[in-house]
Amino acid sequence: MSETSTPYTPASTSTTVAGNETVSLADEIKKYDTAKLIDFLCGEKDLGLDDDDLEIIRKQKINGRAFLKTSREEFQSLGLGFGPAKNLADFAKDCKEKKLRAFSSYLSLSEVLAEYGFDSDGIDSIPLFTPQTHEIQDNNKVFKRCMKKFWVGCAPTELYRRIAWRPCVMSMS
Repeated sequence: MSETSTPYTPASTSTTVAGNETVSLADEIKKYDTAKLIDFLCGEKDLGLDDDDLEIIRKQKINGRAFLKTSREEFQSLGLGFGPAKNLADFAKDCKEKKLRAFSSYLSLSEVLAEYGFDSDGIDSIPLFTPQTHEIQDNNKVFKRCMKKFWVGCAPTELYRRIAWRPCVMSMS
């Protein structure tokens, strides 16, 4: 049996499945604690949730399992308005029906790329990540403090730190 990770595009949710079995998005959401559920819901812009709505979910400690079993009326009784309550209840229902597909069930790389909006037979069409660069002056106090903590934390033993890193740390003070 092989294990495969399958991302769910709108909120970057993933699941692990064995072989080619199909797993619902709800199977993954059930595992979410309150914080992870809120992060997931924040990724769903069309739900129309604001900070007050998310705070209600946080205060009521609604986790993934509870979210999937909560009705519109129950969401409203917790203090959510009709709109957010209806949206959450409908979204929970949609999540129960949404099936995630294992990468191992795809027949080719081009099929996987097409699923994610790349019309190609190879990975050359995937844009490369270009990190931003920032110039940091050597006399920057925050940089010095960060480097000092880095070097002290990197030493594998106390003796090694005294021998190899002590002069470097002392010069940064």
